[in-house]
This record gives sequence, structure tokens and C-alpha cells, in this order.
Amino acid sequence: MKSIKPNFLTDNIYEIEIVFYKHFNIKYIFADLDNTLDSYLLKVPSTKTIELVKKLKANNISLVIVSNNSEKRVSKYAKILKVSYISRAFKPFTFKIRKYMKKNHISPDETIFIGDQLLTDIKCANYLDIKSVYSKEIVSSNAFVTRLNKKRELKYKKALKNSKMCQNRRDVYVNFKES
Repeated sequence: MKSIKPNFLTDNIYEIEIVFYKHFNIKYIFADLDNTLDSYLLKVPSTKTIELVKKLKANNISLVIVSNNSEKRVSKYAKILKVSYISRAFKPFTFKIRKYMKKNHISPDETIFIGDQLLTDIKCANYLDIKSVYSKEIVSSNAFVTRLNKKRELKYKKALKNSKMCQNRRDVYVNFKES
């Protein structure tokens, strides 16, 4: 259960205020694409995503899309946003992400991973020893493989919710204030 425990929870990536990232000295956001940034049905970024990236860039925070999806899908989406990406990341395995971090001199201390799946995104973040935000999925429909993962994830979500590990968890709120 420890490997799938997120550091923070949010309804969606768009709810997280810049002050939250600043508070934790975050310079890089590794974000899942499908159902975290946008629906898997969208081939191009939504207006919300475009605005989010502008706001992040204005605050010297880089978004890196980390997806298990194909190069074709992820590269087209990322190029429109003018952000870096890792396609076919094979989350929760970390090899490609560690290689990217090393190549780009990215410290785990200045990185956070945001995703909608415990068994891929959050587990990957924990293996990388970086902070994680578990986000609710943007739409309830998923691609076939993701539906299988989500079904497997149900028992873990229930166990995690009822476990002592979730006690004292901090939620990420829109009005996050520095303490």
C-alpha cells in the first residue's frame, strides 16, 4: 500500500494554485496526459490546458507530459503546448523518466508528479521518490487498457481510503495558503 500512497489529493490539476508549487519549490511538474490534463478523446490541448501552461511558464515552472501513450499521440499534443514529454513511459517503471531527469539535471526535490491512476502515476512517483498529487479523472470514460487498470485500482482505492495511511493526508485546495 505504501507504494500507491499519494502525498496530496485534488479534484483536478486545474484546481492547484501556483502558491502550492512555490511553497514546495517545484520547478517541474510531471503530469499524465489522458484523464489528468485532458480526456483521452481530445487530440489537441483544451483551452484550460493552454491557459495552465501559460500560467506555469510565467512562474518558471515547466510542465513535462509523462504518458504511457504512443509517441504520435503525445508528441502532437505536447508540440502544441510547446512542452517536453516522455511517451511510452511504461509507468510505473522509472527507467525512461530517470534518464530524462538525469539528462536535464532535474532534482527529485523540485519535481512533483500529478496523475489520475494509483497503480501507474502515483506508484511511479513514489519509486522516483518525488512528491505526488492524485487527481480525480477528468472524464469517466477511459481507453480499454486504462479501464482494466481502473478496475484493478478499485480495491486499492478502497483499502487506501480505509487505512491509517490516509489519516492526516493533506488535500490540495484552490486556496492553498502558505503556513
